[in-house]
Amino acid sequence: MILLNTKRLCFVFLVLIGMSASSQEDKFNRISVEITTGVHVPFAPVNHISRSNYVGFKQFQLSGRYMLTESFGLKGHYAFNGFSSSKNKNYKISFNRVGLEAVANVGKLLKVDYRLRERLGLLVHSGFGITLAKPSFVDGTDHIGNFLIGLTGQIKLNDNFTLLGDMTYVRSFEQQYSYKGQLINANFDPVSGSFVNVSIGIMYNFGEERYHADWY
Repeated sequence: MILLNTKRLCFVFLVLIGMSASSQEDKFNRISVEITTGVHVPFAPVNHISRSNYVGFKQFQLSGRYMLTESFGLKGHYAFNGFSSSKNKNYKISFNRVGLEAVANVGKLLKVDYRLRERLGLLVHSGFGITLAKPSFVDGTDHIGNFLIGLTGQIKLNDNFTLLGDMTYVRSFEQQYSYKGQLINANFDPVSGSFVNVSIGIMYNFGEERYHADWY
C-alpha cells in the first residue's frame, strides 16, 4: 500500500510539472538539483541504546526540485542514513529513503524586501516518504512510512550555485527494528521512531534564464 501511494505521488508530481510547463511562460529557472550531507541524531526509539553513540556523520541526500511558481514547488529526494554504534560497529541499521515534498519560499510569502533576500533565502519543506531499512542482525528489510518537515537556509553564491544549510525532522510511522539493528519487540509490534538530519550542501539550477525562482 505504501509503495502504491508513493507511485501515485510521483505520478501527480509529473502531471503538475507538465501542466505548469505547458501553461506558463518562464521568466525564471524552475529546475534545480541539491546534494547535502551531515550529521544525524536519533530521537526514538532509544530502547537499550545510548543516543550519543549513534550520532554520526553518515547521511546524505540527493534531491531534484521543480518550482511551480516563485513561491511554491515540489521536491523529490533519495536519502541514506547509516546508524551504527561508536562502541560496537556490529550494532547498526541502514535507511534508504525516497520521498516527495512540497516546498515554500518563506521570504516571498512574508513579502520580505528584496534587498534583504537578494542573497539570503529560507525554504520550508514537508512531505512523505518510504524507507527501506536493513538491520544488521536479520536478512530481511523493514518497510517504513515517513513524514518529514524541515527548514533550508540559502546563501546565493552566483546565478547558478547556492550554498545550503538544512535541518530536517523525519518521523517513522511504524518501525520494528532499533538503531542497534535488533528487533524492538519480540512479538513484532511496531513503534514510531524519529531522527533529525543536520546538513550542508550545494544547489545547482538549470535553465536559460538568468535567475532561479528562489532569487527572482
